[in-house]
Amino acid sequence: MKAAVYHGPRDIRIEDVAVPEPGPGQLLIEVSRNGICGSDLHTYVGAARGGATMHVPGVVLGHEFAGTVREIGPGVDDITVGTHVAIAPIEWCGQCYACTHSWPQMCRQLGLYGGYRLPLHGGLAPFACVSRRAAFVVPDGLDVNSAALAEPMAVAVHAVRRAPTILGSAVMVLGAGPIGLGVLQAAIASGATTTVVTEISPARRHAAQLLGASAVLDPSVDDVRAALRDLSAPGMDIVFETTANDAALAQGLRALRPRGTLVSVAGWGELARVDMGLAMAKEIDVRFTMTYEPAIDFPATLQMLASGAFDPAVLISDHIPLERLIDNGLEELLHHADQHVKILVDPS
Repeated sequence: MKAAVYHGPRDIRIEDVAVPEPGPGQLLIEVSRNGICGSDLHTYVGAARGGATMHVPGVVLGHEFAGTVREIGPGVDDITVGTHVAIAPIEWCGQCYACTHSWPQMCRQLGLYGGYRLPLHGGLAPFACVSRRAAFVVPDGLDVNSAALAEPMAVAVHAVRRAPTILGSAVMVLGAGPIGLGVLQAAIASGATTTVVTEISPARRHAAQLLGASAVLDPSVDDVRAALRDLSAPGMDIVFETTANDAALAQGLRALRPRGTLVSVAGWGELARVDMGLAMAKEIDVRFTMTYEPAIDFPATLQMLASGAFDPAVLISDHIPLERLIDNGLEELLHHADQHVKILVDPS
């Protein structure tokens, strides 16, 4: 089969690899769609810090995928061939401190399908083998292509769970990329009374408007402070930072009310600059969030996708074939990210 194989920065090749066979406790998945993640872009260009430096050469990339069970390995008896599943693409040891506290996303030996730290082949291929625990059944009413959004939307669901109570809160989301838009929808579903999104891309601002934000601002031209005073006089209760941008982070700290909470969702590739004096003066709480807890966040996310709480029609900006991954996927997002939300790859 043809697959997207990582050999190094700027060296991702569509080449022939063997169709995998499921081992004990595994499933063979026929992949319907695989989304392109911001971390895939960091891997592609060769980021100097973070997860992009830890990909294993020779692996099939892709960690945002869903598909259909085609074969079942020995020892699996609770799922049938033909079942649609979304993949939570992390593997963990089960024995370290984080794992024994049911936080597998912080496992000391964490690996991801798509070749992060371990040679686990991912979903940018027609078929992929995954462990049974990585596969979550797609609920009725949700098509399997849209279920590929479960992985990034689970990041958003987990971020909202990491925040203080959202019900009745004024919430600000810095950035309207896929994660920011996911956080917006999860906050609305959790009962936020006011939702403000800042974003410089017109297309992504339009997406935030379609998804029901109370206010959508362009921080490069709009008077954000004045707008926030009209929306929530004491300031925002909770700010979600999804941009990994110092200017946005500073704006979020200014926007918070005294004893408000900043939730960092972004995958920072470099050290951040923080106005510690301002944070101290307001007694701001800061929380960080790391991907998701699969057993909790994936079922919730899939139900939200099935119910319409997450809107695939707004989130998915294009479907492309595997052979166009570089030109119409990675390069397109590198140079024209402001025109897209989520590009899904059809590896068939």
